[in-house]
Amino acid sequence: MPSDKESAAAAAEKAAKDNRANQCNPNHPEYRGHQPGYQGKGTKADLDHHSRQLNTQNWRHKQSGPK
Repeated sequence: MPSDKESAAAAAEKAAKDNRANQCNPNHPEYRGHQPGYQGKGTKADLDHHSRQLNTQNWRHKQSGPK
């Protein structure tokens, strides 16, 4: 039987997932729109950071998806 802490953690995780689903659902009253793609500020530092993330030669680059 899960403890109260485990139950609370599971409930919080479910609430977070439900909230995300509601925000991305155009039929839900709390829908605020979903902006696909990069939504950076466009400052030099922001653009440099974004380009480093996409650069496969950068040591910080993380491959997404299955290999």
